[in-house]
Amino acid sequence: MKRRILLYVFTFVTAALCQKAICQDLNIDSCLRVLKTLDEDTNKVILLNKIAWHIAYSNLQTGMDYSNQSIELAEKLKFETIYSRLYNTRGAIFADKAEVAQALNDYISGLKYAKKYNQNNALAALYNSLGNMYGASGESRKALSYYLLSVDAIEKSKSGKLPIPVYSNLVGIYNTLNMFDSAMYYVNLCIDYNTKSGNKAVLATNYISLSEIYTAQKLAHQALGAAEKAALLARDLGDDYTISHALVQLGNAHLINGNYKDAFKYTEEAIVHSKKTGDLPALEQATLYLSQIYEATGDFKNSLKFFKEYKVYQDSALNKESIQQVKNAEAKYESEKKQKEIELLHERQKVSEAEGAKKKMYLYAAIAGILALAVILIVLYRNNRLKQKTNRELEQFNVEVNKQKNIVEEKNKEITDSINYARRIQQNILTNDNYFKRHTSDFFILFKPKDIVSGDFYWALNHKGKLMVMTADCTGHGVPGAMMSMMGINFLNEIVNEKHIDAPESILNQLRSDIIKMLNPEGSTEETKDGMDCCLCSFDFDAGKLRYSNANNKFYLIRSGRLLISETNKMPVGAGHSVHQLFQGFEMELQKGDLVVTLTDGYADQFGGPKGKKFKYKQLEQLLENYAHLPLFELKEVLDITFENWKGNNEQIDDVCLIGIKV
Repeated sequence: MKRRILLYVFTFVTAALCQKAICQDLNIDSCLRVLKTLDEDTNKVILLNKIAWHIAYSNLQTGMDYSNQSIELAEKLKFETIYSRLYNTRGAIFADKAEVAQALNDYISGLKYAKKYNQNNALAALYNSLGNMYGASGESRKALSYYLLSVDAIEKSKSGKLPIPVYSNLVGIYNTLNMFDSAMYYVNLCIDYNTKSGNKAVLATNYISLSEIYTAQKLAHQALGAAEKAALLARDLGDDYTISHALVQLGNAHLINGNYKDAFKYTEEAIVHSKKTGDLPALEQATLYLSQIYEATGDFKNSLKFFKEYKVYQDSALNKESIQQVKNAEAKYESEKKQKEIELLHERQKVSEAEGAKKKMYLYAAIAGILALAVILIVLYRNNRLKQKTNRELEQFNVEVNKQKNIVEEKNKEITDSINYARRIQQNILTNDNYFKRHTSDFFILFKPKDIVSGDFYWALNHKGKLMVMTADCTGHGVPGAMMSMMGINFLNEIVNEKHIDAPESILNQLRSDIIKMLNPEGSTEETKDGMDCCLCSFDFDAGKLRYSNANNKFYLIRSGRLLISETNKMPVGAGHSVHQLFQGFEMELQKGDLVVTLTDGYADQFGGPKGKKFKYKQLEQLLENYAHLPLFELKEVLDITFENWKGNNEQIDDVCLIGIKV
């Protein structure tokens, strides 16, 4: 079904470019006749690509040949604006051939040209193709990210049409992730749209998807109703491909309803249609369901037969030649089995001849064994007495160990409960989302403590018409870091609200002084290194200005897709060799649409990825630059998913805090 859905997406996003192309009726024979009459020009490139796309349904290799011809001719003509579509076609064929590396290479090449020529429709198709590829390989989260990017690209194309084909793919992904509410929402959108537009072909696939959702939720009656609608629409179309998939799902729906006779009838009919098109994924599912039907009715012989066929479709290269190779292998196995039986008879004869000689040896061995057994029994008796004594001592020891263990567990629970309570206190002290909503047009906060409580913190205060926002990384993490963070927040509130200091550089100077006095009240000569790295921004949205000061920490401003990096004071808020050096303030102009991202070092310092290396700031900056155009709640999701994928099974090494504010 994925390639058929991909076809609908491709048709949707390339309709505007195909107005001047020939053979719009998709009659392959007619297109091949026209192909012979064309000169080597751009129309021939478009036609070759079109033939490649549609003929691949019946013969992947033939489709690949036409796709290669279209790319070679386009390169000869330097027809670069068509490259994104050509690479999408060949990538889809590579994906159907399970040549994932080549498919990925073509999709990436297509993206390069789609971005170069601002082709949002082509971008949508390529992102959708990448989503299909990752969905097929089981990487559902990554597939979801690409489908969302596809939707965003379609919306940017301003075609005025809903991205219904991509919504169809979102249905499958959400169903795979067991997010049934989301899957149901999108499938109903698709059904409503395609019902109004009279698109029976896509509507049939929508009802198949709806039946699959009901099946996953074990709603057998509803699954059957949706499958019957899909089959009715597919038969009206007369399309063997859609009929086979609709009947496979209808057979499965009857199976889970216990209607084994109807399940058998529709599944067998599905196999007939699947063989006409060579649709091996449908054959794979149909043979699996037949095996389950026979098993449910007690016919285990036929159940095993069709399960073997299912495994052949699943594990082989999925063509007639490979199936024949499996049968040949089975015949060879039977022949070798008979030969081994003959050899086994000869071996048994030799064993029988040797048996007589062995009997005497066994008799002598038995006598020796009885004597040895008597000695062993005596030794075992003595050891058993000793073991019983040892067990009594161990039992007493275990009682004491369990007692100490219970004491330790109780203490550990008390400590953990205390830290969890500290987390609630820390969360209440941090500036809440509602405060940001009142004083910004849009924002996001990605806050991921390493432990239960965090050494990173963020603070915001609207003072005299200006929004001050701080992102800070205190020395350490866990409980020590959390204590520093709570002390920092209290000092900040006191400095601004009571001492009426509002210049960012002056606030940091005063904060450093307060921290040093708090941690070294007696003026000891022993220098403490505790403190924090931070960034303090003061937004004047009315005047369009941003004044800031920072300590060993930078922040980013993304404007029109370009990322700018702030200036930095290279010293911490705390004791050190630069304690007498004052913090410097900086100022920059703001424009509407600017995105300001303040952060700590935990995200960039995280180890992970395929080689277990740090994520690093350069990769984070590229990520922000690529996705800054997304709504901020989606940007936050992209950042979160990317971090978790990079971290994988590695331990999180530090607290993570990123705050984005849209001007």
